[in-house]
Amino acid sequence: MIGERLLPEEAAQAPELLVMAALDTTLWTLQLALIAAFPELIDDDHNLERDGPRARSARLLSDRATGLAKAIARYRKVLRAERAPPPDPTDCYF
Repeated sequence: MIGERLLPEEAAQAPELLVMAALDTTLWTLQLALIAAFPELIDDDHNLERDGPRARSARLLSDRATGLAKAIARYRKVLRAERAPPPDPTDCYF
């Protein structure tokens, strides 16, 4: 996610987070550039078939960038869950 701060100790434990931080900004910028070039990408119902191969390629690239961003978010979520401290057995809620 853009704006998420990466602490040095997090980067030391999982250096792949450094690359993912760079990808966040890159993927966001790519999406903005594609929308600037092809505003019809915003409209999910737009028929890109009649727009030509470049527009279809832009849609595919946009979809893949979105998929990669979601995969990165899932990876971070799993990593956070793995790093979470175990529950305290003395904490009882009843």
